[in-house]
Amino acid sequence: MATRVAPSKYKGGPRLLDIVGKALTYLVIVAFSAIVVYPLVAMVIDSFKTQFEFYANPWGLPASLNWDNYVYAWQQAQIPRFIVNSVIVAAGTVTLTLVLASCAAYGFSTFRFRGGRALFLMFVLLLIVPVPVGIIPLYVIVVRLHLVDTYGALILPYTSGSLPLSIFLLRAFFQSIPQELTDAALIDGCSHFSAFVRIIIPISRPGLATVTILTFLNSWNEFFLALIFIHNPNLMTLPLGLQAFFFQYSVQWNYLFAALSMSIVPIVVVYLAMQRQFIAGLTAGAVRG
Repeated sequence: MATRVAPSKYKGGPRLLDIVGKALTYLVIVAFSAIVVYPLVAMVIDSFKTQFEFYANPWGLPASLNWDNYVYAWQQAQIPRFIVNSVIVAAGTVTLTLVLASCAAYGFSTFRFRGGRALFLMFVLLLIVPVPVGIIPLYVIVVRLHLVDTYGALILPYTSGSLPLSIFLLRAFFQSIPQELTDAALIDGCSHFSAFVRIIIPISRPGLATVTILTFLNSWNEFFLALIFIHNPNLMTLPLGLQAFFFQYSVQWNYLFAALSMSIVPIVVVYLAMQRQFIAGLTAGAVRG
């Protein structure tokens, strides 16, 4: 015999809870966005102030847009040279990382071989190893290879540091691609390498864009290894060059903020150029992987 359930007196209860939950979610997002965005906005605002305005009212708006700060930072701090060095290092790191990580991730996602799972877990475990732990053996290797004060002293360590996360992300993305595509290519006479180059890589642009942005960001902003391996002023990357120039004696914050504002432009440009594929790559790796 079916029992009759009495209607609830609080018909609007679940709907009210949904509204409150969404409101709290939006509140947390707005608060987090404010925490992240405010330092960048404050940096850009302070970059247009004079030295007197900065110390007199560091939280206020400038009386006028003082573009002389940018001219001084661009010319005196040798920013063009530092940007060129950073672009060379970042481009080399991204290229090597994409080639090595995509090949390794395709091997892990396609082939089954003895010790493959253990080898992949070793790459995953490297994600939790901090860089300073291996700095002594890394320094010995770089010195013995005579790579100090060369681009290779940064490109090779940056690449090795980017590989674990890149392999992890690309493996998840490659596993989301239907195996039937590779099988059809093999039946048509393609080798695994041809199928990888002609089929897998073209449809993996979102995953590759994700790795490109993350690798570029890490290599562009890295300071610790550059401080250890680069002593030649002509080879300094942007973070190291700005530190060497602006922190010699006393810091002129308005000039420093102008230089920092210019230094984030390449990152913004790379992200805006790949944002759609970047978001698609993160979604594919998280949902299908």
